[in-house]
Amino acid sequence: MATYPQNPFSTSALTRDEAAAYLDRIKLPHSLLDSPASLELLAQLFLAQLENIPKDTSPLHAPSVQWDGPSSPIVLGSSFTGMPVGLNSQDRIVKQGKGAFCFSINATLAAFLRYWKFRVSEMVTRCYKQLGEDPTTHPLGWHWGTMTHEVLIVDWEGSDGRYLVDGAWGPWNQTAPIKLEHNNVVPGLNSYEAFQLRNEELPLSPWMPRPIDNIKGWTFSRYITPVGTKIQFPITEETPGYWTPLFHFLPISVPVLDFTLYHHFSASHELASFTAFWLVTKLIPNSGGARRSMMYAEKEGMPRRAKIYTTGGEESQGSQEGRDVVWVDMETGPMLEILRKDFCYPPGAPIPLAIAPSK
Repeated sequence: MATYPQNPFSTSALTRDEAAAYLDRIKLPHSLLDSPASLELLAQLFLAQLENIPKDTSPLHAPSVQWDGPSSPIVLGSSFTGMPVGLNSQDRIVKQGKGAFCFSINATLAAFLRYWKFRVSEMVTRCYKQLGEDPTTHPLGWHWGTMTHEVLIVDWEGSDGRYLVDGAWGPWNQTAPIKLEHNNVVPGLNSYEAFQLRNEELPLSPWMPRPIDNIKGWTFSRYITPVGTKIQFPITEETPGYWTPLFHFLPISVPVLDFTLYHHFSASHELASFTAFWLVTKLIPNSGGARRSMMYAEKEGMPRRAKIYTTGGEESQGSQEGRDVVWVDMETGPMLEILRKDFCYPPGAPIPLAIAPSK
């Protein structure tokens, strides 16, 4: 029977051997184990994380035993209790070489960073529902959802500030630690990416009721530039394009026990949004910010096939249209081949073809 922890604000750190295994997973040398905590080390670990560990909702849709048998249909939400919680995902991410979603990936990343004595605060964010839209012109305005995402705030002895790190947002993910400074604007990995942090109360549209009690938090946004238009810095009101928010969070550490609640609402509650779609996505190494993604959602009358596509990078010129598109049946056999080829799943024996019923 599960019990409450004696200290809900206790934190976990990987051992040296566990940190070495994690470095193997993200293809970095063991010599980093003796490096002091620094911004340069944090940035190196973070980018390697994004390039090798995908955001992956597959545990919600196919139980582990299904991958071991004959190829069979993947049913969305059929394994909604299959996503590991918090540091329980360490085995799946590190030993099995697979991915997970934010409440698993960022919790494990936090324990990894603590090996170097980085001070890591785990926080929860309120996500913007109209991703990619301008909240100042969209009919729904600043349309915020629920607390469904985890991020990390990191500093260390001698650091010049605190930094936002997020290993599991997925498309439009930041690609370097971002210092917590009001109106801090930083470029991405190519000429068409920029990110911003603002220290402010939760932005709301003029017609929206305001909370009685409120404090300042941080709004994280990405700049959307017209296709083919490189971003010129500094970004001003005259710069073509607009800021679209990703999430807003309050500077409050969330204990492990509370993350179990957020995990439940995101993964196993009857209203859990993540059970309604299949998403696997990761940054492509040395691509200038290009990303390979796979997406599927049920649509009446449409084939049960997931779309695999590439976005971002200098080649995209700011377009969000997918390129290098292929399709895969929502069956464990062909799906596993794609996961191994494009999303860093480890090699292994192929899943047998579906067994035909006897006549």
